[in-house]
Amino acid sequence: MGVEPTGEVLDKCMELALTYNINDATEFVEQWMAFSLSHLHGDDPNCQNLSEFERKVLQIKREKVATNKPTNKGKPLAAVDTSSLASYGLIEYDSMLDDYVSESMSESTLPHTPRAKSLQTSILFSPASYKTQSAPSTPQTSTSAQPGEIVDRFGHPQLLAASSWQSNVEQTLPVQQKLLYNNLPLTLANFSYMNDVLSGRCDDLHDRIVETGRALVQKKLGREGAEEYSWYPQDRHSLDALHMLHAVGMIHSDDDGPLDSHSALLSVLDTDENFLSLNFSHIKSASIFPGQVVLVKGFIPKGDTFVVEEVNTDRLLAPPPPLKLERDLQFVVASGPFTHDTNLSYEPLQELFNYLKQHRPDVLLLTGPFLAAKHKMVSELAETFESFFEKLIASIMEVVGSHTTVLLVSSQKDAMSHAVYPTPAPMLRRSYPNLHMLPDPSWIDLDGITLGVSSTDVLDHLLSHEFAINAGERMHRCINHLFHQGSFYPICPPPDDNMSFDSQLAQKYAQLKQLPNVLILPSDQRHFIRLVNDCLVINPGRLSTENMGGSFARFVVTPTAPTATGKATNMFNSVACQIQRI
Repeated sequence: MGVEPTGEVLDKCMELALTYNINDATEFVEQWMAFSLSHLHGDDPNCQNLSEFERKVLQIKREKVATNKPTNKGKPLAAVDTSSLASYGLIEYDSMLDDYVSESMSESTLPHTPRAKSLQTSILFSPASYKTQSAPSTPQTSTSAQPGEIVDRFGHPQLLAASSWQSNVEQTLPVQQKLLYNNLPLTLANFSYMNDVLSGRCDDLHDRIVETGRALVQKKLGREGAEEYSWYPQDRHSLDALHMLHAVGMIHSDDDGPLDSHSALLSVLDTDENFLSLNFSHIKSASIFPGQVVLVKGFIPKGDTFVVEEVNTDRLLAPPPPLKLERDLQFVVASGPFTHDTNLSYEPLQELFNYLKQHRPDVLLLTGPFLAAKHKMVSELAETFESFFEKLIASIMEVVGSHTTVLLVSSQKDAMSHAVYPTPAPMLRRSYPNLHMLPDPSWIDLDGITLGVSSTDVLDHLLSHEFAINAGERMHRCINHLFHQGSFYPICPPPDDNMSFDSQLAQKYAQLKQLPNVLILPSDQRHFIRLVNDCLVINPGRLSTENMGGSFARFVVTPTAPTATGKATNMFNSVACQIQRI
């Protein structure tokens, strides 16, 4: 979080954690951040406000738990609920919002019947036959979050409380794909892949270093400085160790694995050497990953070792365009897989259907995989993958009808899709007027709101290979990596051995040159809602997970008056978002 607490503050934190049985450091920090943002305007912790935090949060929470739950065989009660707190937006512990929280939670929780009973009458998907059938329920691990429970939220409390989470107006929404090359989107009609040569890949990397490096230098030195600045001095060997150098280059890993303090290399243009070995012994904070273009400052004591003093990764960003809505728009976002890995009955999708029948959104956004190629039962299908997918789509459209605009984003993990990134949308024999098949990634304009989306788990890939030192909150910085590198997938090479990455297609159809109003990034990482550089970023979680009930996101965007300066709208006052467990 960028906070460096004193030893006295750490001792106080330890005392509170032990006293109130908080065993997870992340949980403690999230509770403190929630309290600090709602009561102290984000101040850093000290002994005085930690005591206030104890009185207003921990003690009250323990009293509520003691009132509602009896002690179990003399064991101390957990002082704090293990569900995550909303670090941004509505804070449950704000005493002024207690009434609102209890009302909104009761209204948002879906009525549901016991799972075993509901499965007896559900229409489940089955290979080939695709008929009504009963199926055994997949065992679920008990969790603190129950079906229908809101597990995360963002937005102004009044906006959250006022939302009905359903649309009362039926209309067709225009959908315009903005991620184009030569004015054409990525489709099967203009699609060819895996025919690039090594020299072409090198040229793509060179162009990326030049383009992104110039933007980094411009942010650091200004436009005039960027034009006159030599990216890397040719006479570096004549400079003594105390003279600071600047270099623009691309980060690589010495062993093609996750980065650490000893494996980071820098590929620099216009030098005799291919790589410089980076030494981070003098640096205070940094966050780097393979394929990242950076501007580094430091010195070279001897040989090809660059001692890094500073790493610059920020560029000037094109902000999200102003919202141009004429009415409220209701969204539901869910990410695959949509069935458990032990069957093809699509029970989680059926539960989402139940929600959609009660809450008719304006837009339903679904990201793949819909039929994962690595599913345990995919080889037992008695029909083609394309035929099974067609039936799956038909069932979705039957539930939503013509009232909802449906956006389906393809995934390279799908059995019926081309196994390449970027991934074109699969073709359907039947067309629906309110269904839009989109490639991965996509950047669309939807009736006045811009929406970016990718079904590829770029966040998990970044976190698995990133090297970070005092770099702040990890999700926030990973999202910023995408923005400042100007790409939906800036990692090179991809850490997933099963990912077929086409560099030429990525140069055309995976660029992120302007921030959207809303960015959807489904991930195996824990669900979240973040506001980063005026862009609302949502990870809805997976609709189907191994050990617990899945989740989906719902959000409403409201019209706002244009600002006098033409700047982007304050999303906190314009969007209400929740993540709900199924």
